[in-house]
Amino acid sequence: MQLHNKDPSQVYLTSGRLAYERVKTMLNISTNKNAVFIMLGQSNAVGYATLMPESERIKTPLKNVFGLTRKNNLSFDNNELVWTPYTSGDTILGEENDHTYSVSNCLAQLWQNAIDEGKSLPNLYIITIAIGAQGVTEEYMWNPDRPKKLIPGPLGVADISLCPLSCHIFSLLDDSFRKMGKEYEIIGLHWRGGEEDMCVPKEKLECELKQTYDRLFEKFYDNLAAIPPIVLHKIVCNKRVMEIDPSGKRLESMDYINSVFSILARENENISLFNVQNAPYYDSTLPYDGIFKDGDLHFTPETNRWVAKTILESYIESSRR
Repeated sequence: MQLHNKDPSQVYLTSGRLAYERVKTMLNISTNKNAVFIMLGQSNAVGYATLMPESERIKTPLKNVFGLTRKNNLSFDNNELVWTPYTSGDTILGEENDHTYSVSNCLAQLWQNAIDEGKSLPNLYIITIAIGAQGVTEEYMWNPDRPKKLIPGPLGVADISLCPLSCHIFSLLDDSFRKMGKEYEIIGLHWRGGEEDMCVPKEKLECELKQTYDRLFEKFYDNLAAIPPIVLHKIVCNKRVMEIDPSGKRLESMDYINSVFSILARENENISLFNVQNAPYYDSTLPYDGIFKDGDLHFTPETNRWVAKTILESYIESSRR
């Protein structure tokens, strides 16, 4: 799927599934290799404010899905990754916020369910790195030029340089599979962040945002020793942004951030865009569009489940071709 020479307003894909049509063409996805899914970002990558009830928490470790716990992997000093059977607790490298309806947790359970139902899927390895309220511009923890720092804890305590942490984790990925004697492929590096940069005036973003994302992704590529498919999630919290800032300044910044995402997708064959407004729950006539928690910038559990389901269905569909 070619996104070159398109007007930026037309670049957004009509569904998450189409993003994986492009990935299939590039990577020749095969169920013969172990699948690696990466989720990076801020609070919507964490699944903030969507705590699972006891009955839905993944407490019994999954058989075919694996993750990286903070206990064994949240460090700049470790020289190998420690994969453990997946649970919904202790699986975010970043803030301590467990048992949420994050996309990663939803995908883990859906993937295992599909295997248990007889679907021919490889084992899935999930990496989630995120802290709420952290953008990529200079004052935030995702900034690629931020010096190494690692103070663990919940939101408000955790102070972690997320780009260096991600690069460190990525640099160990290839060796971890080599030691296991397994082949793998990255089925998607999803970026579900950037909202905090709406606090930065558009004029400042125009001077630095595109270059900052270019540097961030180049660092990822260098440490992965590969150029994986990247999926940027469009920021669509227009109504709540206008409630927070009726002047429209933050909305201008949000629109500019989305335009940078469009440019990145247009300029890079490995980058696609995901529009959550294609969820069946989306209804623009509702106060929060049917996809956000009331009065909040955070997606509902149902919306996150739909995103995870779309990722899984797109992978299954692509692997058949």
